[in-house]
Amino acid sequence: MRARLLLVTAAAAAAALVVGVLPALGDDPGTAAPVALSDAAWLDTEHVRALPGLGVARDCRTPYRWSTAAQSRLLQGTLLGTPLDDVVALRGVRTTHAGTAGSSPVPDPASARSVGGDGYAATLGVTALRTASTGTTDLVLLPAAGQAAGVLEQQARASSTGRAAAATGAVTDAGVVRTSGTTGSVPSGALPGPAVLDLAALAPGAADLAGLRLEVGALASTAALDGCELAEGRPWLRRDYGVAGLRGRLATPAVPVVASTVTSATASATAAVRALEQQLAGALAPTLTSTLALLGPVADVRVAVAVDVDVAGALAPVLRTRLGEGTDVVVDLQAGTVTVDLARLVQGGLDGRAPGTELVLDPALVAVVEARVDALVRAYALDLQTALATALGAAQVRVDVGARLLGLPVEVLTVRGTLTQVLAGTATVRVLAGLELGPLLGVLTGGLQAGLLGPDGVASVLGRGISASAPAVTTATRTSLRGLGTTVRLVVNDQRDDGAGTYDVAALAVSVRDGVPGAPAGAPTRLRLATSAVGPVRELR
Repeated sequence: MRARLLLVTAAAAAAALVVGVLPALGDDPGTAAPVALSDAAWLDTEHVRALPGLGVARDCRTPYRWSTAAQSRLLQGTLLGTPLDDVVALRGVRTTHAGTAGSSPVPDPASARSVGGDGYAATLGVTALRTASTGTTDLVLLPAAGQAAGVLEQQARASSTGRAAAATGAVTDAGVVRTSGTTGSVPSGALPGPAVLDLAALAPGAADLAGLRLEVGALASTAALDGCELAEGRPWLRRDYGVAGLRGRLATPAVPVVASTVTSATASATAAVRALEQQLAGALAPTLTSTLALLGPVADVRVAVAVDVDVAGALAPVLRTRLGEGTDVVVDLQAGTVTVDLARLVQGGLDGRAPGTELVLDPALVAVVEARVDALVRAYALDLQTALATALGAAQVRVDVGARLLGLPVEVLTVRGTLTQVLAGTATVRVLAGLELGPLLGVLTGGLQAGLLGPDGVASVLGRGISASAPAVTTATRTSLRGLGTTVRLVVNDQRDDGAGTYDVAALAVSVRDGVPGAPAGAPTRLRLATSAVGPVRELR
């Protein structure tokens, strides 16, 4: 089976967040305030430490005393069992420094550009990422047209003075790591937008994930290792990350049903008003005939009732296509999607979490989302019902009754006014002299009240019909989120040590849990996004 992992970057800036939290090398990591990674953090070489117990300074300014290494990759791991390490477009950049006299840092690939300070960078370009094929799996990474260079960056720096540093994601040549386009050297609007992971493609056979995608906002990670501190028994290692957003977007047929229900309910309401006009005319005719007969021979009784209301026009101002806009749960009727802002809803948020923190979608969170989806659809139905009731109250009601009395044509009754005026008894009424008006108005007002505004009237029926579509949307949302929680593992600040002196951090790790029904045997999906690695760093003399 050919699966497709989509990492689509959009031009819209992600939620404001400054990442980096990497102090200038040589500062005390325990007291350094979180800051964006600066030029000094990469390039500063003023670093002297005392050898413990000897009172002799260890010179960390003299080059060629250390061998170092650092690596940066935006995406690594396996996809349905296929390793991504061999995909050329995803190699990232690795910089090593042998530390021997006269040696220089060596980048891999050799085409990586120098950014000074023993550092090299590889930008993920549109052409390189257009399509990278691994034979059984396609990876498509599509930066938005016109996206500024340098916002999908991979940097690695290795110095013979004992320091290694790496940064991945939304970074610049100066080493500034930001996931906010509002400040710094990353222009506003130039940040990568969400990466879109098709979860159904990551876990074929997991029916609960059908139509569900995970949108990851701009992300970045940094890592730095100082060999001078390491040699003195005070390991200096700093790893940080940032994820600007995480949303689940579910495309389900249940959502378009709400929109189609509104459309059909609008047409049904219009038809119901027209039908009520005929019903009222038919109900008034017998009463008129019997009442007029008291005045003389009557014939040719003609009754016309009209309620002038534009149902579609009345509902247009509240026919929103996006319910809950600006909140953590949005139902898009036009797109047929439910979007859940997991960054807002997950306990503790995304950033500043302990290493290896799993984002848990527990039953309580799912219940909250389900309740909000249900409330959004029902509130929408109530808004439409209220809008229609208001329009009906302002609708012009016209009643015209004529007949032949004593062989002569006469105008028997005319009523003019809004529905509200008719029901309140303040409408303009002209009636044939001697005609008992009470029974006629009783039939008219009773029919209008019940047919338009009553519990089974046009407005209430419209509201109930739309509300009835809510359970299907909430059920689909609940099923999807539960499937996400039981099938996919999401970890932020994913830190790993290989035991041989290499330390890394991935901003986000996405993996399919073992034993998922329908998942291909022996074909795991283990993805790590925005990984920065440093080490080993070894003193040569």
